[in-house]
Amino acid sequence: MSKLNAELQGAWNLVVSGVPATVEHQAAASDAASTSAAVVAVCVQHFITAMDSLKLYMVAVDQLHPLLVDVYGSLNQLSYLSLDFEGKTKMEWIARLSKMGAADELTEQQSRQLHFDLDSYNSFMAALPRSAGT
Repeated sequence: MSKLNAELQGAWNLVVSGVPATVEHQAAASDAASTSAAVVAVCVQHFITAMDSLKLYMVAVDQLHPLLVDVYGSLNQLSYLSLDFEGKTKMEWIARLSKMGAADELTEQQSRQLHFDLDSYNSFMAALPRSAGT
């Protein structure tokens, strides 16, 4: 390296460690996949929590708003979901709830509509990338 005046620190680290580059890069890809899987799991958790809350008649703004913010935030962490993804566009409910008072409650009709809109969970599941093994 000194003869060639080369700055090949990455290559030198591989030589010293004895780990082939393919193994090193495969581990990084695996870490990215597990991170993505963790984000998907969190998204699923938030969808289910929000839908279950409505089923339990939790219809006050201060109960629902944080749950919908969690759903929307977790969806935004998945880079492969487009901006116009159905699950994201249905989160217009956040703006609606923000205009209401904390103690205000959704009507039965609004509650049913929100639950129906949260059912975009099915399109979320369909939008997940499939691995080669499935």
